[in-house]
Amino acid sequence: MSDHPQVRPAATVLLLRSGEAPVEILLLRRSSSSRFAADAWVFPGGVVDESDRRLPSGLWEGIDPATLTERFAADEATVLGFHVTAVRETFEEAGVLLARPLQAGAGADGGRRRAELEHDPERRRLRAALAAGRIDLARWLTERRILLDLGCLTYHSRWVTPVAQPRRYDTCFFVARAPAGQVVAHDRAETTGQRWLPVAAALREHEGGRLQLMHPTVRTLQALAVHDSVDAVITAAATQAQVRSVLPSAELDADGRVVRIVDPDEVH
Repeated sequence: MSDHPQVRPAATVLLLRSGEAPVEILLLRRSSSSRFAADAWVFPGGVVDESDRRLPSGLWEGIDPATLTERFAADEATVLGFHVTAVRETFEEAGVLLARPLQAGAGADGGRRRAELEHDPERRRLRAALAAGRIDLARWLTERRILLDLGCLTYHSRWVTPVAQPRRYDTCFFVARAPAGQVVAHDRAETTGQRWLPVAAALREHEGGRLQLMHPTVRTLQALAVHDSVDAVITAAATQAQVRSVLPSAELDADGRVVRIVDPDEVH
């Protein structure tokens, strides 16, 4: 049997907005007690739950998993799971729900239900209950008459944790425009801080030692930095001929600690 830890499917979301800079990105600070990436600033995301892979079709819209299996190199259930996890974790960790009220039109009732979705006073309690498994996502969506908007996610990149790491993930990175009317609020449990930063500023702060970022986060920000608008980021991601799965390697010191992460195409 292999000594390497199991690689778990995961998803993360690059939540973007136009603010003081043409492209600003949301970063959350992980708790210092986290077993993975403690104190690092990350994008909202997490591990795919089995229930994410089986969410009934009447509770989400925007994608056809059967047509995406080749692009994601995964079966239909896993494709669905990547998308549902991305939306669920963004809600649990950042308080932003990529969804719409079921059958909410442009009239007064539709506007009222959208306002309720955006400003639910019980939102933090609901997020905590979902994260802890005290509330079933499918049941909650059904009772609240909410549809997850999986079509707002655009597949951007994919990173696999190096073999040397004790916890390994196969993570799909999605880009999404931050929905108007919703306010970001970190969960105060897994995440202990939040910042909207221009992409270039985030990279400068990291280079100056003021912002702890993981290797895939840095590489992702570098890829975003060439674009001058949120639309350009989303278009570039959507028009990629293929999304390459990147498996870096880890260089270790004599004590087995990681001292450097090396991308597979990096020149030595």
